[in-house]
Amino acid sequence: MVAALALALAAVQLASDAIFASAAAPGSVPTRVPLSAGIAIYQAIARVAPAPYVYDMLARAEVKRGDLTAAQRYVQQLPDSPARSELIGRIAQARGDHRAAQRYFVAAGDILAIDGEVQRLARSDLRAAYALELQLKNRLDQSGTHPDAVAEAYWRLGVLLALQGRTREAMENYTQAVALSPISGKYLIAAGFQSYDLHQNAQAQQYFQRAMSVDPASADAYAGAGMVALRFGDRAGARMYAARAREHDPASQALKTLQDQLR
Repeated sequence: MVAALALALAAVQLASDAIFASAAAPGSVPTRVPLSAGIAIYQAIARVAPAPYVYDMLARAEVKRGDLTAAQRYVQQLPDSPARSELIGRIAQARGDHRAAQRYFVAAGDILAIDGEVQRLARSDLRAAYALELQLKNRLDQSGTHPDAVAEAYWRLGVLLALQGRTREAMENYTQAVALSPISGKYLIAAGFQSYDLHQNAQAQQYFQRAMSVDPASADAYAGAGMVALRFGDRAGARMYAARAREHDPASQALKTLQDQLR
């Protein structure tokens, strides 16, 4: 009995490895297991134990293989859940129906899938990209998702607004991101540069100083502080901050901007 159970578990592991081989290290055992073998094993399991997890795995495998009709058939066996919505979204996406995919990804709260769609939209339609990211942020709010995920959505909203020239609205979103995740250097620096662009110099310097305390090796934080110092007429201070930034990352774009200003 024990040996049979061990064999069954090994088969399930082998099948899962085949389905998720793309996430494995190159040359590892999972990458050498044919996808068809994984599907065959799960199909056999489905005949004796038709559990939602089994249909979920089969649907994912069929999406990966490109058999969307089979994937849809397995998805129909799943109960209503975020996982089901995510799979329907992936099938729609594979069929080129991005609107339907986005709708289901939002329902699933699938951050990575929405991020991909937002990046795709942003290349041609910033307003549409913003609208989709806002839907995700609202969905995360409603579902009680971890604050860090909501903070990231606010940061992305800020970036999309800044690209549209809606600087004050961008600042509002960066402020929300910082409030939710106050020790994130990325959000502090974004808020700092947005404050700088709005000529809120004292506030910008506060953000950059906080970013330095969170990450003492942040070249962008030092460069931002230098830009503010220069605006205040403190050329010596700006040079000091430029030197600190150069120590940590001489290729920093913010440092290059500061160095241009110092010439």
